[in-house]
Amino acid sequence: MRRRYGQSSGKPDSDYSMKTIFLLFACVMIPALAFGGQRPKSSPTPTPAPTPVTVGVHGNEPLIAAAPDGTLYISALQHIYSSTDSGATWTELLGPIYASSINLNSDSSISVDPGNRLFFTFDYPYAGTTAVCTSDDRGTTWNCNPAVVPGGTDRMWTLAPTLTDDYEVTNEGLYETAFLHSTDRGSTWTPTSIGAGLFEPQTGPLLQIPGSSDVLQITKIYGTLPQEVPELKLYVYSPNSTGSIISAVRSTGLPLPLALPSAAIGRDGQLWLASEELNPAGGKQVVLARSTNAGVTWSKLAPIPGTTTGTAIFTWVAAGGPHHVGVLYYYTPDNGDPGSMTNSTWSAMWAESFNADSPIPTWAVINVESAIHTGAICVAAGCTGDNRFAGDFISSLIDGNDVAHLTWMKEDMSTQATTIRYARIKSSPPSTSTSGKRH
Repeated sequence: MRRRYGQSSGKPDSDYSMKTIFLLFACVMIPALAFGGQRPKSSPTPTPAPTPVTVGVHGNEPLIAAAPDGTLYISALQHIYSSTDSGATWTELLGPIYASSINLNSDSSISVDPGNRLFFTFDYPYAGTTAVCTSDDRGTTWNCNPAVVPGGTDRMWTLAPTLTDDYEVTNEGLYETAFLHSTDRGSTWTPTSIGAGLFEPQTGPLLQIPGSSDVLQITKIYGTLPQEVPELKLYVYSPNSTGSIISAVRSTGLPLPLALPSAAIGRDGQLWLASEELNPAGGKQVVLARSTNAGVTWSKLAPIPGTTTGTAIFTWVAAGGPHHVGVLYYYTPDNGDPGSMTNSTWSAMWAESFNADSPIPTWAVINVESAIHTGAICVAAGCTGDNRFAGDFISSLIDGNDVAHLTWMKEDMSTQATTIRYARIKSSPPSTSTSGKRH
């Protein structure tokens, strides 16, 4: 009999086969045992950089909202835009302009209720009367209440969470909180409270945790007493209360951001907050906090990777499904005071995590668009010129399909003309282990 290659003389074929099987088994098992019986996790699929598109050239302070039917809206001062193709193209709507001679130049806010009714609120002329308008045909025609709050008003926000309850806040006399409630989808509004005695006008959007009747709003509190430390705090409005409309003012422990503050509620009911604080390099780093009990207590997260040096500002947080959180912000590798960084070049950045509420979150940080502005950046009434090219905030959201929608401002370096920019990001969570469980 001819000897097989590698088989010693006198050994039967069956003995060779068993030896071969054993060696193959060992080759498979040894690497597995080295990792405790599990395959090592594969690296997450890198999120490709998005392709930004121009929304329009009119307005700033872009605020984005998504309708149940998939329509996207961006309000930018008195201007409003829509997209029906997932943000690929945008159309500026005519909007409810009362007279072409009126200098609107106003603050504004938008919200969409579960029946696709669009709510658009603004003041006119600048720091004038607050109006609330609604549209059932994606902004083609409007029904307006032109004087929901008369007099000098500023920085209004609207929220339309259900088909029965809609909410509105604005600052009467530019500083005094006014809270209004509608039970007929925005046709009429009842001033549940005007004059709460809280003179803090730099507020963020209205939020409501599903199943709760309270309305939440994050606010920059500078404090009026010497011992008070400036801090982000949470207003808790109780529209159904027979007492004070503001039932609580809750501490968050986070410092004040440069721009207007942001907060978001995930589909699991967790409340998320973003801000900025000094980093060791002398710039600003992005910090987040989360609450599982409507802001009664907070857990602060470690700074976003990549912001422990350089300067990050204009943070805006978004929350999606469980554990999924993102933050949009402006960033420069230079360190210092944003209002005096005359030679710094800024980028729009997006940081996203699919395990943001874990003890050690992992973040993917994407440069959404480079060179959106060169020079100082400042906010509020004392800030003018190119330094206020973005107004007082930018915004982001994560929709029901966990797709992120981002909007920010970009300035042409040669002409100083500004455009509203938009990007859509569909990220993938980290890959699964051999057990099929997400990590």
